[in-house]
Amino acid sequence: MKIIGIEPKAPGLHIFSRMYIPRLGLPQILTIARNMGHQCSIYCEEIAPIAWQNIADADIILISSTTSTAPRAFWLIRKIRETKSNVPIIMGGPHVTFLPEEALDNGADFVFRHEADDSFPRFLEWYSSGKDLQSLNRIPGISFKAGNSIYNTPQSPIVDLDKLPTPDFDLIEGFGKPSSIPLITSRGCPWECEFCSEVAMFGRRYRFRSEANVIEDIRYYDRRYGKLPIFFAEDNFGANRPRLERLCRTIIDNGLIRPIGGQVRLDLAKYPETLRIMTGAGFQRAYIGYESINPDSLKEAGKGLNDGEMGNLTKQFHKHGIAIHAMWVLGFDNDTIDTVKRTIKSSIKWRIETSQFLILVPIPGSKLFYRLKDENRIFNWDWSRYDGHHVNFYPGGMTPRQLQIAVMLDAMPKIYGLWLTMKIFILNNFRLSGTIFKGWRRFVREFRGNLDTLAVRVWGKGAVRKMKKNITKYLEQMPSISRKSRV
Repeated sequence: MKIIGIEPKAPGLHIFSRMYIPRLGLPQILTIARNMGHQCSIYCEEIAPIAWQNIADADIILISSTTSTAPRAFWLIRKIRETKSNVPIIMGGPHVTFLPEEALDNGADFVFRHEADDSFPRFLEWYSSGKDLQSLNRIPGISFKAGNSIYNTPQSPIVDLDKLPTPDFDLIEGFGKPSSIPLITSRGCPWECEFCSEVAMFGRRYRFRSEANVIEDIRYYDRRYGKLPIFFAEDNFGANRPRLERLCRTIIDNGLIRPIGGQVRLDLAKYPETLRIMTGAGFQRAYIGYESINPDSLKEAGKGLNDGEMGNLTKQFHKHGIAIHAMWVLGFDNDTIDTVKRTIKSSIKWRIETSQFLILVPIPGSKLFYRLKDENRIFNWDWSRYDGHHVNFYPGGMTPRQLQIAVMLDAMPKIYGLWLTMKIFILNNFRLSGTIFKGWRRFVREFRGNLDTLAVRVWGKGAVRKMKKNITKYLEQMPSISRKSRV
């Protein structure tokens, strides 16, 4: 069968717009389908436009969606129906996992909830062997309509990541040679932050791919594309610290050192030896969810830190030559305008290379979503605005307009101002002087990292300017009253 996957384009700019990294859900399950003998291809709209003549020849179409891309996904379903009305359309991803009825009401024939790595191959076998409804009900983790009823089969079992093949990026049309290789080597999370849907999506049990298989993945991509940087795209690459150390040592022992980036928690810096091992493997940039400097908001976010600790831990990352991309979330119930101002000051004071100020998003699947929904505090249900750049609910300590202006029209322009960009570049290069005594190779690596930081900040300044018009227009339709006034 000819199977086509589609990843819809995001509605606006985001942190990975400059260097696009595809989500790995479609490459993973379509590599499995390809290994079963099917003809597979993927269209990521961020990379290449959809070839509609190929859609007309497809036997099955998959669409993977996040919350902010859901409206685009539903539009694509309508467009596909104009081209080929009878092709089965399947949706998957975190958004439809928690709102499968919405996807079915918008034209999807099937929804794959949670992990589809085991259930999708079983679906293909079912689809090829008679399409018996009773057999369909035995496939876990799917939702579908039959007559006027919606059926949700029991959740699919936890996937053994070591049984999965290496995702084949050559399935992505127009991808060519990537600038870096995205890897996801774990699923699940031992923490359960209120605003995050990771645990609801993949479970609290943290499971990971073995070091041997990760090394084989890296070698596979090296053979295909040459030696490229690696980005560990999972939500928390360092959730299991001993495993992180073992993997970094294995990279070193196998001579696979190269620039590495990944998402980790700030408190990983409490273990300097771990940072030293990471640096030895080539780890250059940590993507860290700082969330807030407000103690009460940190408790809301599930962070056991205070702002004093955060400053010292930031220094530890820098001491080991690891640059930081900080992700701040503003809009917790205890946040005020003063919180935003103090967050900006801390980001500047700690010389964080790049920062991303995000507005709290009540993402479906998160505890936050259900709490704010029950409290009738969500005023905007346009999923395309659930991107971290738009306020969609009544905050506790300010009005929606105040939060929107503070984050997108105050914090982001200040952080990406030209003066601050040059100041950070100069100060970080001064900090490099001490690394000469630690080896010429480290000095060169960190200097290149500083150049990359400069490039990101210059791009960020332009991105903030482009977003300003859209944000200003959004302000015109936003409530100006506070939660308290509304109540």
